[in-house]
Amino acid sequence: MVSIPKVVGLMSCGVLLCLGLSNTALAADGMNMKPGLPAERQGGQAGLKGEQDKLKGGHVITGEVLRVEGENYFIKGQDGKEVRLHTDGTTQKMGDIRQGDRIEADVNDQNHALSIRSARGTEK
Repeated sequence: MVSIPKVVGLMSCGVLLCLGLSNTALAADGMNMKPGLPAERQGGQAGLKGEQDKLKGGHVITGEVLRVEGENYFIKGQDGKEVRLHTDGTTQKMGDIRQGDRIEADVNDQNHALSIRSARGTEK
């Protein structure tokens, strides 16, 4: 008859071997992905900041700053209409933006500016 410690030892080795090989199999499966293709995301989650803004219904406004009143920027858009952009502590401001500057702003559906940056370098 086989002793109990030998059976337990053999079973433990088998479990450890299976656990070790499962990690190897997962790593080998990841290497089979074609280069240049992004890894799949689960649940339709946005991975990049720009994709997250798109899920929120964001868009980009480009135009000239007409005036700044507190946390509100009044912009003359490319269509000639005046648009009010609201900012707060969460708004990313890149550069010192003043009246007369051309800007690009990422905004959500409520015209809250997610980021504002100078468009001086992008003019033609």
